[in-house]
Amino acid sequence: MEWNKGVLESRTLYSRPVTPEEVGFPFAAQAARLTRQAAGRADETVALLTDGEPRQLDAATWLEHNRQGWDIETGLHARLDVSLLEDLCRIRTPRSLWVLGMLRRLVVSLFVEWRTAHPKGQHQTLTDFHTVMGEENLAPALRFLTCQRPSLKNLHA
Repeated sequence: MEWNKGVLESRTLYSRPVTPEEVGFPFAAQAARLTRQAAGRADETVALLTDGEPRQLDAATWLEHNRQGWDIETGLHARLDVSLLEDLCRIRTPRSLWVLGMLRRLVVSLFVEWRTAHPKGQHQTLTDFHTVMGEENLAPALRFLTCQRPSLKNLHA
């Protein structure tokens, strides 16, 4: 039992060794079924695969790694999707996806840097950052993107 977003949650993991041929996934060494149970919510069951051998990855460690995986979703991906609508992007060319992905991550990095400079300010969201960095800041942003050695100091030059 542990607290998850203010709700007491039980997570149960059943795992067993598998072969890649059994599950149709290269390098698979272990499969698991994870069930999350919390009062007031329907049970949620997910399947997991790993290349970690059972002797290397016991149930407690696996549960810990599974929980840590959500840090990515709630940290970077939530910013990319909610504020920059990344999941709605319809670009499909690999190079274009890569360039746009790098620019989005640059925006998030600049936002995090900007927010640390304003820790108690009224502006706390990526949308606030976009507004503050509006039209009047286009020239500094372009200077930042096109200079030979990018630095946050270039934004104020």
